Amino acid sequence: MRYALAIALLVAGLFVNNAWAASDKEMALEARIPMEQAIATAVQTVPGGKPYEIEMSKENGRATYKVEIVDPTKKTYKVWVDAFDGKIVQKKD
Repeated sequence: MRYALAIALLVAGLFVNNAWAASDKEMALEARIPMEQAIATAVQTVPGGKPYEIEMSKENGRATYKVEIVDPTKKTYKVWVDAFDGKIVQKKD
């Protein structure tokens, strides 16, 4: 009985992971703003900043790029750029 439950949980986890990956791919395909443009927009908000990481996620139901930037003093910032209109959604330091 324990093995059947473990197998059922494993199979359910595989389906959830596949569904999550599909939604990430769909989100990327639906984005109107290319990643390069989102990076350029985010970097403009941090003088002398360099991007070091980017990921796509949903914020408030909208696809966004989260761009992590480091400035010359090694302070880091996170800037969210809307994947549909290219506007800054949020910035945190």
